[in-house]
Amino acid sequence: MRRSLGNALRRLLASVVIALAGVILPWIDVVPAARAQQPLQDEEAILFQADDLSYDQARNTITAQGNVEAAHGTRLLFADKITYNQTTGIVTATGNVVLTDPSGDTMFAEQARLKDDLREGVVRGIGMRMSDNSAIAAVSAVRRGGNVTELDRAVYSPCKLCAEKGKTTPAWQIRAKTVRHDKQTKRITYHNAFLDAFGVPVMYTPYFSHADPSVKRESGFLAPNIGNSSDLGRKVEVPYYWSLSPSRNLIVSPLYTSREGTVMKAMYEERTMRGRFELEGSFTRTDERDLNSNKTGNTQSRGHIFSRGRYALSPNDLLGFDIQRTTDDTYLSRYNLTNLDTLTSRLFTEHKAGRDFASVDFLMFQGLKQDDHPGQTPMILPLMQYSGKTNPDAAGGRLSFDANALVLRRRDGQDSQRISMTGGWQRNYISGLGEVYTLFTDLRGDAYFVNDISNHTDRNNLTGRVLPQAGAEWRLPLASRGGNYSQVVEPIAQLIIGPYGGNPEDIPNEDSGSFEFDSTNLFQPTRFPGQDRWEGGPRANVGMKWGAYLDNGGYANALIGQVWRVKDNSAFAPESGLDGQRSDYVGSLAVSPSPWFELLHRFRLDRDDMSYQRSEVDLNTGPSQLRLGIGYVRLAKELSETGLEAREEVAASVRAQFNENWSATAFTRRELGQNSSIGSNAGVFYQNECLLFGVIYDRRYTRDRDIQPSSSINFKINLLNLG
Repeated sequence: MRRSLGNALRRLLASVVIALAGVILPWIDVVPAARAQQPLQDEEAILFQADDLSYDQARNTITAQGNVEAAHGTRLLFADKITYNQTTGIVTATGNVVLTDPSGDTMFAEQARLKDDLREGVVRGIGMRMSDNSAIAAVSAVRRGGNVTELDRAVYSPCKLCAEKGKTTPAWQIRAKTVRHDKQTKRITYHNAFLDAFGVPVMYTPYFSHADPSVKRESGFLAPNIGNSSDLGRKVEVPYYWSLSPSRNLIVSPLYTSREGTVMKAMYEERTMRGRFELEGSFTRTDERDLNSNKTGNTQSRGHIFSRGRYALSPNDLLGFDIQRTTDDTYLSRYNLTNLDTLTSRLFTEHKAGRDFASVDFLMFQGLKQDDHPGQTPMILPLMQYSGKTNPDAAGGRLSFDANALVLRRRDGQDSQRISMTGGWQRNYISGLGEVYTLFTDLRGDAYFVNDISNHTDRNNLTGRVLPQAGAEWRLPLASRGGNYSQVVEPIAQLIIGPYGGNPEDIPNEDSGSFEFDSTNLFQPTRFPGQDRWEGGPRANVGMKWGAYLDNGGYANALIGQVWRVKDNSAFAPESGLDGQRSDYVGSLAVSPSPWFELLHRFRLDRDDMSYQRSEVDLNTGPSQLRLGIGYVRLAKELSETGLEAREEVAASVRAQFNENWSATAFTRRELGQNSSIGSNAGVFYQNECLLFGVIYDRRYTRDRDIQPSSSINFKINLLNLG
């Protein structure tokens, strides 16, 4: 309610009157008889502020009118008129009654009759606004002890009412004959309740309760997931959340499928003073199927376990682990638990201090592809790494040292152990013309012990290598300023000198088999991702960068470059683009003149005819109301000695925001070479401050042993504030 200047002056005068009354009234027996023997304490007094204040000595009554504010401790009462009978200790408020309490809840009413501590009484025509902005309206209410409010013929809803005239139905509400709010137990309880959705009753329950807004974590059911799949049949998942303590919780999610039985899922989470621990798993007992997805007549147990932990041993030291295991290759995909095709279990510790880093890792892998051989899958027991750099010396030079030790084991096949150490030096220099020079040199030594038990032989081999390398890099960034933009052109050249060879047959290639030459590693001294392969011989990496930057935040940049060699390099696969004296051209282009348009293009062009050997395009365009995305990938030939096949794929996505509440998404991915779809999905969603509803359609076209192409439709409904 807005107050005029006149009201403010009257309230100031009323405050003076109240102050004087506080001095005069004790002498004329205004306090209740029960308190007449001792002075009225501040925490027991009701403090009034109003436009007009009067005292009836005969009835021992104080009457306040006009913008009345009454306070008892931290409880506040506002009304057009308040009458306080000091004999009975009853406060009667009428007209625009508002009562607030320390928890942040606010009560609106037509009339209220309360005790003088404002904790107990009867309220008529009540509306309550709670601390989370949810509301309860009722015909009447009774307050007891300041903790319990009992409401008659009440309605609860966290939804906002439509501002349009005549449309006051919330998205959902709970109507009940009686509602009890107990602030001590922090629960709201309903008796004989109906759940209404958009004004239509959809469910009845004789009893229902949930936590009040002061509770942030409480045990109870979470939003269910309901759907239907051509592969699994009807699906229903109803998670239950257990709040075991402020730092621990458990979610149990039974997933019922009409064709493949019930999957018991659970997730446990715990936080400690030093870290966090998570454990997730599932289990089912279902019909066994062969590679063609036909039932064999037997049953089998299937399941998985994922776990993750991180613990800070000190400000610089971390201990952690990851566990990912499943009973068989297709279980996780069949029940849509994850799309991973390789599971990694890891135990590690890390130390970071300044520019020094050290780690120890133990790793195990589980391949889920049909051609993965468990006996040939490596185990890393362990991988130890250290990296450190000194501060720059007086001349700007900096020393570095890296060490690496690996123990690799297999149940079947080749085992290997490796120790590698590298010492390096680097110095940066900027000339008076703005040229940026970088000089670097390093010396690396590797020692390998290989135990090859393939073909029923037992051949142990100890071998090593020494790999020196030196290089220089030159850059010349040139900047200019236009009307509303700036641009930078930067030619780059690297010259690297090292010995030829360095990759004897006795050294296995365990960590550098998958390799891709692109713009991200054009200026790397060695382009192999691991330690087992070495890029030797003198070579030059040359390229050009360009960038333009608009004052409004838009930008465009490009990079193109090539590698030149004195001789061919057989360390790279024939179709990698790096094996010849001249490499293929690699580059990238990014254009974003405004937030509604983003284009990224990465490419590799044949060194002879400039044909595309690799092309990636990602385009995102449109305002937030209608956002379109297109992705294109073309790989003409294998990229490494792992023998990746040529492929061409296109993906498209769209997101539409129709209004504040309604949105829709769609996605599809298609392989152009085989002219077949890989997958697609679409969804429609409604969300406001109290309701989330979604319908998602998903189509999977791939086959993998007992997994067949399938379609599914899933429904998600979440009544916010109820879990």
